[in-house]
Amino acid sequence: MTLIAHERFQGAADAPEYTIDGQHPARTGAAAITLKGLEKSFGANRVLRGINLHIPAGQFVAMIGKSGCGKSTLLRTLMGLDAPTSGELTFDTPDGGEANARIVFQEPRLLPWLDVADNVAVGLGDKVDRRLAAREVEAVLSEVQLAEKAGEWPARLSGGQRQRVALARALVSRPGVLALDEPLGALDALTRISMQELLARVWRELGFTAVLVTHDVSEAVHLADRVIVLDEGRVSLDLAIPHPHPRRHGNAELAELEGRLLSAILGTDGGH
Repeated sequence: MTLIAHERFQGAADAPEYTIDGQHPARTGAAAITLKGLEKSFGANRVLRGINLHIPAGQFVAMIGKSGCGKSTLLRTLMGLDAPTSGELTFDTPDGGEANARIVFQEPRLLPWLDVADNVAVGLGDKVDRRLAAREVEAVLSEVQLAEKAGEWPARLSGGQRQRVALARALVSRPGVLALDEPLGALDALTRISMQELLARVWRELGFTAVLVTHDVSEAVHLADRVIVLDEGRVSLDLAIPHPHPRRHGNAELAELEGRLLSAILGTDGGH
């Protein structure tokens, strides 16, 4: 699928190619994403300023930066929630069809009048056979370790459990692209670490392309193959995280990469 906004795209240079380290090859259905000269303005406010990126199928990319740098706008544009002002956005799928893309927000956004299983089934839409849907829901709830909560109401769940239901709802259709807009930001520290481990595991098992927006540099380094720093609507640093999964918190080499990213965000690295 290709979206080209207006004729003002001026043929920005191709983004560099990135490869996956072999630890987690993309599965069938994972989509590659290419952005060329992507711009987004709200009136006179130019939020995205010529973004050029290539995200290979199956890669996990995290986007970080100061508040207002454009990362959530970029994620919303990727997901079609905001239309680009100009530039090119392309999803490449194995069969050349539409990319199956889903998003998880910071708030779970569950329907309080539906139980857990029915909330997850919403992710399948209305055209799936009910027996097949029930099997898919059961399987994905097992993936996120909530099989025993299928009949519970959202109000009876903890914050971490509700966010796992939201993740299951996004995963049940086996997306090729999963966007995550600070999905762990409202959780306490221990629950957040547990959710990070869960997210990393299901990504490795299912092989979708993941794009995460977060303010947490440690979270970005722990989860992603690659971390992109945005500054005033531009990519200021594109840093590979060449460490195999699963990763352990407290790893000294990862801590060094966190330091580089913090320096880039705060502008204390003397240039990029």
